[in-house]
Amino acid sequence: MNAVEALEIRDLTRTDIDAAVALATAQGWRDRRSFYDLVIRTSTSRPRVGTVGGRVIATGIATANGAVGWLGGIVVDARFRQRGYGRAITEDLVRLLRAAGCSTLSLEATNAGRPMYERMGFRVTTHYHQIEAGHLDGLPDPPAGTSVRRLDAADLPAVFELDLAATSEDRSVPLTVLAGAGGWVLEDVTDGGSGSGGASADASRGAIRGFLLPSERSYGAIIAPRFEDGLFLLDLHRSIVPVGAHVRAGIPGEHIEAVHELQARGWQETWQAPRLLLGPDIPWRPEWIWGQINSAMG
Repeated sequence: MNAVEALEIRDLTRTDIDAAVALATAQGWRDRRSFYDLVIRTSTSRPRVGTVGGRVIATGIATANGAVGWLGGIVVDARFRQRGYGRAITEDLVRLLRAAGCSTLSLEATNAGRPMYERMGFRVTTHYHQIEAGHLDGLPDPPAGTSVRRLDAADLPAVFELDLAATSEDRSVPLTVLAGAGGWVLEDVTDGGSGSGGASADASRGAIRGFLLPSERSYGAIIAPRFEDGLFLLDLHRSIVPVGAHVRAGIPGEHIEAVHELQARGWQETWQAPRLLLGPDIPWRPEWIWGQINSAMG
């Protein structure tokens, strides 16, 4: 039996989370407990573990966002690398996403993983700039002619429509999960709107111009077609996290103007990650994207 034949790949369950978190931490990644909690609650995601002799030595996650599938969270124990385990679990995720009807597969690669993905046919299409900033005192003022308020269930269809136009992905399931913990929408002011950060509950609602759905590990799904709206929503995110905490934005390379503006405002770039695709290109609008659910789910 060769090494790969000894690998058993199966669904990750809650009883595997401790082992999966320990594996990632040992390889230098942040604590992923909140990440796995989100993944398990998202019905379109399939977290997987690879075991040898009952021991978790590899992980991965597949998330089907309609025609686009994301692979991520791929970690292999350093003591078991160069044996084909990384490719085996990646091929397992590809199989799951193809079976779910995904025609284009997407991932963000590390320097170590990129050569393997390229050998599998993935190609680099852009880079995400990961930038961070700390807590901001006080709620920022929304752009002129807009009002911001808490998201409610009636907003979700408009949020899904805006998100699909930006990403070309059906992320309605993970966005619904995030919305359960609370979010914000930015909308045009109507005659009944207040035009401030505290739109009244009975105000007439205008067209939604952007949204913020905070996610795990300081991320936030933020979509806003207008430049000033995206900057505001990032400041809003900063204002609602605790003092001493930070927020993380994932900005596509096509949106470099936003990266430069944020750096001028004191944001710090922490890393860049290439986005690789396998399959047809995606007709997305990267300049509308100001934040991600996370780097493994889109």
